[in-house]
Amino acid sequence: MANSPTLIADRITATMSSMTSAETRAARMLLARYPAIGLESVTAFAEQAGVSAPTVLRFITKLGFGGYPDFRRALREEIDESRKFPLTRPRPQDLDAGSDFGNELLEVVRTTLAELDPELVERVIELFADERRSINILGGDLTTTVAGHLLYHLRKVRRSVFELPGTVQERADRLIDLGKKDTVVLFDVRRYQADVVTTARIAAQRGCTIVLFTDQWMSEASEVATHVFRARVETSSPWDSLLGLTAIVETIALALDRRLWSVVRPRLEAVEQYKLNLLSQKEPPLDNKDR
Repeated sequence: MANSPTLIADRITATMSSMTSAETRAARMLLARYPAIGLESVTAFAEQAGVSAPTVLRFITKLGFGGYPDFRRALREEIDESRKFPLTRPRPQDLDAGSDFGNELLEVVRTTLAELDPELVERVIELFADERRSINILGGDLTTTVAGHLLYHLRKVRRSVFELPGTVQERADRLIDLGKKDTVVLFDVRRYQADVVTTARIAAQRGCTIVLFTDQWMSEASEVATHVFRARVETSSPWDSLLGLTAIVETIALALDRRLWSVVRPRLEAVEQYKLNLLSQKEPPLDNKDR
């Protein structure tokens, strides 16, 4: 994998423990409105974070930047990188389809899982385990398969798990029925999709809890998301890898399975029996309530 400059969000994570309370507020505001707020003036940034302009400048210095112009230049470079897609990325001439590329893919998974916050995983597991809430999942053009992977696992362990429609009209029909007791799960990696970001904003306006799976540069949907998972996607291939996102999904699925196994096991047994009945065209056994 080609060496990439350290992302600003990664610098924040690495230095957060050494920040003052005011600098921490600036850091959290930047992460919450990443990257938009960083492109504004120092004064505007400070006002929105509820801190002074000198605090913002000290915060930027702790991230390793010589000044605010250097910080904004690095932020713009990240934005340019996040907008790349296969036609604009260098095509390797000598990509080894064997061990070298395999090691890159392993590194995508290792780095993603190393950066995964256990407390965040725990909060999302609690959220997914709450059957009083519906779960509504939407993937993008590239991420539809990994979104489907999460959908598969959640449907095995609980009720009220839905795929948000791909068509705009059908999705609008679904969104109007969502509210504070509903969870919306979105997948959005570069090139970020405007309809996914808009879906996040509408869901936030309706009071939904939003879980976002994104890449290291972070979709604009992160501005309104309640919980954000960041996965590494970049390799020497012009095509981004979904292995990091898949690793997060499978980590959550395993933890959820362990948490709910006493409930999940009879559910899975019943599902398997129904499958056998359907395949053999047998009548299902009567439930107690039907007797």
